[in-house]
Amino acid sequence: MRLLSLVARLPGALLPFAVALATVTSGIWPALAAASLALAGFFLSIGFTRLLTRWVRWRNLMLMSTVGYVVLVVLLIAAAEQQAVWTPALLSFLGGLIAPAERVWEPNPRLDRSALGLAFLIALTCGMLEVWQTALVASGVAAAVAVPILVMLRAGELSEPESL
Repeated sequence: MRLLSLVARLPGALLPFAVALATVTSGIWPALAAASLALAGFFLSIGFTRLLTRWVRWRNLMLMSTVGYVVLVVLLIAAAEQQAVWTPALLSFLGGLIAPAERVWEPNPRLDRSALGLAFLIALTCGMLEVWQTALVASGVAAAVAVPILVMLRAGELSEPESL
């Protein structure tokens, strides 16, 4: 369960690195802008998630954010392949904002640091191998696989997180 929670935290932590790698062929400034906006969206996602939990149950919110995140990752890959200059910046902000909120559901600083370290290693490996889009694909796959399984396993547990 701990490993699954780590993988569920990976999409949000990997997105700034992945979007920077994917857009680096458009230039260094668009890549830095996209990574910065993804990071800003990631930090704003805590408040956004807590706001949405007033109207939506946690399980539904996690599943909806996963679907939205995967769609945005696919759009990011398409925009990076077309070498669009500023479209990935907007999409990366939205992706950071709706990244699956496992870190809000079950706060654990150790898992957050581990997810950040794993994200950095994945991005570093993809950068050294010059496979620019692979980190984005890994981010989308991690969200699409880990979060629904985690939500299903927790279906019998508390319906609301203990942190709120």
